[in-house]
Amino acid sequence: MAATMTLSTDSVALEPGETGGCEVTVTNTGSLVDQFSISLVGELDAWVTVEPPTLNLMPATSGTVAVTFAPPRSPELLAGRRPFGVRASSREDPGTSVVEEGVVEVAPFQEIVAELVPAKRRVRRRAKFKLAVDNLGNSEVEVGISLRDPDDGLRLLAVQSSIITAPGTATIVKLQAAPHRRFWRGEPKLLPFEVLTSPAGEEPIQTGGLVQQEQLLPKWLLPALAAAVVLVVALVASWFALLKPAVESVATEQAQQQVARAESAAVKASGAADKASVAATVAEQAAGVSSAPTPGGVNLTVAPSGTPSAAKPGAATPTGPTPLSFRVASQSKKVTDGSFADFTYKAPPKKKIQIADLVLQNPRGDSGILRISIGKDIKLEIGLANFRDLDYHYLEPLFAAEGQPVVVSVNCTAPGAGSDQCTPSVSFSGQLS
Repeated sequence: MAATMTLSTDSVALEPGETGGCEVTVTNTGSLVDQFSISLVGELDAWVTVEPPTLNLMPATSGTVAVTFAPPRSPELLAGRRPFGVRASSREDPGTSVVEEGVVEVAPFQEIVAELVPAKRRVRRRAKFKLAVDNLGNSEVEVGISLRDPDDGLRLLAVQSSIITAPGTATIVKLQAAPHRRFWRGEPKLLPFEVLTSPAGEEPIQTGGLVQQEQLLPKWLLPALAAAVVLVVALVASWFALLKPAVESVATEQAQQQVARAESAAVKASGAADKASVAATVAEQAAGVSSAPTPGGVNLTVAPSGTPSAAKPGAATPTGPTPLSFRVASQSKKVTDGSFADFTYKAPPKKKIQIADLVLQNPRGDSGILRISIGKDIKLEIGLANFRDLDYHYLEPLFAAEGQPVVVSVNCTAPGAGSDQCTPSVSFSGQLS
């Protein structure tokens, strides 16, 4: 092919989100009128344009093509040098072409987002939080983690004081907050604190958290004790009012019967003794012997029988709700119209669901939106790019009435690497009643 090509510059430096480029001059050094097709060589096709794509040149004439670079502001395009080449192919001589090479220098940018999950905890002794640090930039960043309590009411601890986040990833840092002082009874206390996420070379990101400290004694304990005291008093009163008089009356009746039998025996014995004494006196008179009568006595001991005892039958304890755990996995193709794909779980007939814990998983790093609904009521909506592994605990459980489905909806805008579908999942834990 009889042609030459030159670049106005072989090195272009750009910030992500900006545009720039260079010019390519093609000269027809042949003796025929020729058409040259201009194309790009390399991996930059998605954000590079060539205008015009073809040149019709007379012999010994030149034409200019504009090459425009528009690197996106995205963590998927890492900072660094990107080589490229511009090829001119002849229509008259298809088997040959000429290529000029250059380099695009993509500058680094930082974008760190921090979120405290959950933002508020109700505890008696120690609260546990998770700080999700998302790196939305195109370069690796070192991030410092520090905690601050303006009122000095909490002992604060971060498991890691600094982390290194890769582009397009979310890093979870575990935090703990424990009140300095505890109380047995009283109104809840609100203890605020701050989390400072400090990317290298940038201003810290401030995230607020709140600990609601509850009394150590459960609120149900005192009413339960009062109810127990009332029950004991009622049982004692029932004993003295009903059971004890009945037992005493039975014991008294048995004792009276035994005393009556003893008195009857004593009367009979006394009569027999008197008859014996008279007979002896007559015999002595007949024999001429005189003696004073010596009547005898009888002692009776009456022992009342034992009192009966009563036993109370036990009451049956009703069974509680059934533990429940299920997982909803999704496979959603990429969409561009904002639509959602639904994945549903429904409880067995005549059953209700109480959900206390959620575990969200996005192992491949899909992008888009995940939504959790009960019936038509949306309970949670979160961006897929904001997490890889995330869990929620609800102090007030989520309820699904009889026949209401639990729906996981996915709007897939960019599947993770190596897949053509978004595959996030949600695990639910709770009770079935």
